Amino acid sequence: MDNREIAESFNKRAERYVHDDWHVRYARQLVAVTPLKPGDRVLDAGTGTGFAACAIAQRVGPTGDVLGVDLSPGMLAQARRAVDAAQLANVELLEADVTDLRDVAASTFDAVVCSAGLLYMPVAKALSAWHRLLEPNGVVAFSTMKAGSPAPGRIFRECAATFGLNVKDRFEALGTEDACLAALQEAGFERAQVIEGRVDFERLDLDLAWESNLRSAGPATRGLSEQQQEALRQQYFHALEEICRADPEAAARADVFFAIGYRGE
Repeated sequence: MDNREIAESFNKRAERYVHDDWHVRYARQLVAVTPLKPGDRVLDAGTGTGFAACAIAQRVGPTGDVLGVDLSPGMLAQARRAVDAAQLANVELLEADVTDLRDVAASTFDAVVCSAGLLYMPVAKALSAWHRLLEPNGVVAFSTMKAGSPAPGRIFRECAATFGLNVKDRFEALGTEDACLAALQEAGFERAQVIEGRVDFERLDLDLAWESNLRSAGPATRGLSEQQQEALRQQYFHALEEICRADPEAAARADVFFAIGYRGE
């Protein structure tokens, strides 16, 4: 998808997205492991509804500053509500492509944080752009899910394969520790490390899981007839119900990575 399509997709999802509590916990986990200090200037890349931006603002305190950047005006509207509700005066929001902030001077930020956003960006371009924006010894931190996680996505791909469809794992590119380290190192970051984590869903919403995976599959499912799509949906629901009965913990868990790297001196 191009930037316009990505923005439109998230505009449609913004109102629902803000109520997904697991996204809040996911963002807060990333912020908690990122080495931030009071007074830091931080870029929240792909800020979305502002979950990470609000957590960062509290970490850096009133002497610090947070710039949250996103393509989607719908998501940014939700972020503004969250920032205002938390009475945070040190957060600025900007509608822009965070991989191409050419008008922002080099060495502007002490840290760049990207909670789950690299999935929708050209990874090498984004990390290289953020490397330029960081002060010497500045830190970049991003989160991503492990390849094959969460279970609802893996099961969707397995069900789709029985219909002759090859649905890619969206998390494959950064879905291993080695892949995260390689991406950071290729962009020029040093002292890279990857921390394993997990995020638990409060409950597994079958309809939401179907809609999310069908949307993510994109062109791969467009050749299905209405009857085939309904058959795939029924097969998917049955498989999800089976794993919920057999291993409810695995069904409601996402295994994730938090990757951290530093710009050199």
